[in-house]
Amino acid sequence: MEPVRPALRPMIMTPRDIAPPTVLSEWLAAGDRAAELLADTVGVDRPWWSERLADHRLPGVLCGETICRTDLFGLADAALTSPDDAINLLWNTVAFCHGRRPGENTRRMVAVATDRTRIGGLLQEAAQASREDPATAFELLKPERGGNTIDRLGPTGFTWFLYFAGGGAPEHPSQVLDSKIARTIRRAGWKRFPASAWTADDYAGFAELVARWRTEIGADRNDVVVRGLFSVSPPADADYPWQTWHRETWTNDDWVNGPLSADDLRQIYHWMALIADAYPMSTASSDFARIGRTIKSVLGEDVGAPRLREPGAAVRDDSYGGYYDRPGGRYRNVG
Repeated sequence: MEPVRPALRPMIMTPRDIAPPTVLSEWLAAGDRAAELLADTVGVDRPWWSERLADHRLPGVLCGETICRTDLFGLADAALTSPDDAINLLWNTVAFCHGRRPGENTRRMVAVATDRTRIGGLLQEAAQASREDPATAFELLKPERGGNTIDRLGPTGFTWFLYFAGGGAPEHPSQVLDSKIARTIRRAGWKRFPASAWTADDYAGFAELVARWRTEIGADRNDVVVRGLFSVSPPADADYPWQTWHRETWTNDDWVNGPLSADDLRQIYHWMALIADAYPMSTASSDFARIGRTIKSVLGEDVGAPRLREPGAAVRDDSYGGYYDRPGGRYRNVG
């Protein structure tokens, strides 16, 4: 029985006002990024793969002791015509991504071997759909309801398969998506784009955004734009809501990863304003003129009103103890 093909869906439009990040344009201009990307070569453990694939009676032969992107592009057309060739592209893709580390690839082989006919057909269909309909290709490997089609192969892994299924076409719509790329997109202004656990609609929107940015920047290839999004990604902890401050300051030489909340920043703003107003000729006043603008920008101009101690409330003698000694505090005293 042939696999059920998901219904085609309209492309999801991404926010039109999100411009390509300046840091991405600068990265692309700093070298021949297409040549660098196409030269990517990874050493693999070919004997390990040959032995394990034979043990599980699975099709697949690695391209060699090393695999480069152009090798994988060369396997793409066959993957569109045969389930076994689609499985072969999968193993070569996974080997390229993992290098000499076996990771959980044995479990992936078991998953494919258990339902080889169905999974091979789905991989072939996904490879075909990758060239025209990224959402359908994505949903074939991660249905809207249910887990991943192949155990231990989520979007971060199978979008590499969808990418190589394009055969190296410069405008291939199905590109690699991982958490670092997602962070760059969120930092650029698409704050509702998920940091992980993407859906087929998310992937369609991502594909459209990459294509638009390629055109606006003047890049030759979609995958070069994606490589740039990965390369300029901000720190992992810069993506939490209270870390908007990080997105404004993380490139500073003296940047630190701090625990301040939005309310903390508002209170700092008001204390600095009070001191600057009382001592207009002090360094505090000049500091406030600089830092105050950044705080207001981070808070969206919503600095609120100063927090005041309630009349009759006790004054805490040790203001640092509330942070250091509370359960879970960074320097909690034990003993």
